[in-house]
Amino acid sequence: MPIRARALTLLIALITATTVSVAVPVAPVSAAAPKVAIIVGPVGSLSDTYRSFGNQVANAATAAGATVVKAYSPNATWANVKAAVDGANIIVYFGHGNGFPSPYSSTENIDRVNGWGLNRTTSNGDGDAWTSTLAYCGERVLLGNLTSADDSVRQNYCGGTANDGITPAPGFTMIYAQAHYAPGFGERYLESDPLPTLTEGQQRVRNYSYPVLRLGARGYIATAYGDAEDIVRRVLTQPSATYGDIFRQGEGYASAALKVMAHPDIAGAEVWVQKTAQGSSMHFGDPDYWYAFAGDPTQTPDGTGGAPFNDIAGSSFYEHIVWLVEEGISTGCSATSFCPRATVTRAQMASFISRALDLPAATQDYFTDDDGVTGESAINRLAEAGIAQGCGADVYCPTAPVARAQMASFISRALDLPANATNFFTDDEGSIHEPDINRFAGAGITSGCVAGLFCPSQTVTREQMAAFLHRALD
Repeated sequence: MPIRARALTLLIALITATTVSVAVPVAPVSAAAPKVAIIVGPVGSLSDTYRSFGNQVANAATAAGATVVKAYSPNATWANVKAAVDGANIIVYFGHGNGFPSPYSSTENIDRVNGWGLNRTTSNGDGDAWTSTLAYCGERVLLGNLTSADDSVRQNYCGGTANDGITPAPGFTMIYAQAHYAPGFGERYLESDPLPTLTEGQQRVRNYSYPVLRLGARGYIATAYGDAEDIVRRVLTQPSATYGDIFRQGEGYASAALKVMAHPDIAGAEVWVQKTAQGSSMHFGDPDYWYAFAGDPTQTPDGTGGAPFNDIAGSSFYEHIVWLVEEGISTGCSATSFCPRATVTRAQMASFISRALDLPAATQDYFTDDDGVTGESAINRLAEAGIAQGCGADVYCPTAPVARAQMASFISRALDLPANATNFFTDDEGSIHEPDINRFAGAGITSGCVAGLFCPSQTVTREQMAAFLHRALD
């Protein structure tokens, strides 16, 4: 993505005149203190100013009791940034933005958009030439999904296919400051350049927020108002305030201009954008998208509001998990987590179905290998109801994972689904579960894993189990 020389003049309008002296490195306050990671990517002659912004954030975070880790240009390489954000509760990024829709491509190249512009090496100073010294490490990099088909820049300077993505703390907050596209605005260098439409602004925030929300971020805030330190201070000092309230306290908030849409990719999340004017120098005094939020606005930084668990914001099965909790079928794998991608065991499956159907207590102990196992009572209830047949003579195999074929049989028996003569899938031929799989599909509970296939031996995750039960019982 070209970075034009004259962009520097207009980017200066994004910076306030106030700067601070270089901050002394911050020592950790305590093991329990929240961690704030600050990234300053290379932005050429503006890098000193961006570093001063980063230091303002560091000072605010330290005053609020947080630990601070910095990854500043010229040392903001992928390896250093990945290490800095590991376990971070708040990530703040200053630097070049590369998003979509953009004037440079009709294709959303997700290996390089919706992420961070970083130093290729530590030996090029603050050089920000996208062709030689800067690497855009995009959505695929953050998610750890680079493939061998991605280009040499991402392979060489963004971790390559061995990269497993970033690992911030569950429920982290992502803040973008002074980054094109992140709050919806683009690169408008001439007054004759078209202003972004509402759809373009919303799509930019949707796309830029997707990877961090998919990774479990509770909130995404993007600002061009030079107030990142105030946003960080509010997140740290108002942990039980909703993100909606934290956003509304922002310098750039304009209630009359706010536009809200459901996030198309993240269940339970919304996209907030607003088109406002910001002085006479910012994009020639014309209104643009300078301030945005994405996530569940009723959620809170400490996870006490909004979603029932702090690890389901990015799940495509969000609504099914919430239903499971509201129906009292599951309380999660801990008080604050659901563990959506953990494998369901046969004992857990028994508990889910037993609660869902409110099965009566059993009159006998049916299996010898579940004594003392959590879920033993539920296993016996299922056996007495004729739903569970065990995995062998007098044994249930309570810790064994549940396969999709087994899930189909469990639920088909539990609901006494009618037989179905249609052969829906080609990969379950000869399976003892094939009749139940066809009953399962005939009832509209599943359409398979891909067209024409059921993937019967694939294990079931907790989030998939939530979807199966929701479709079957609601």
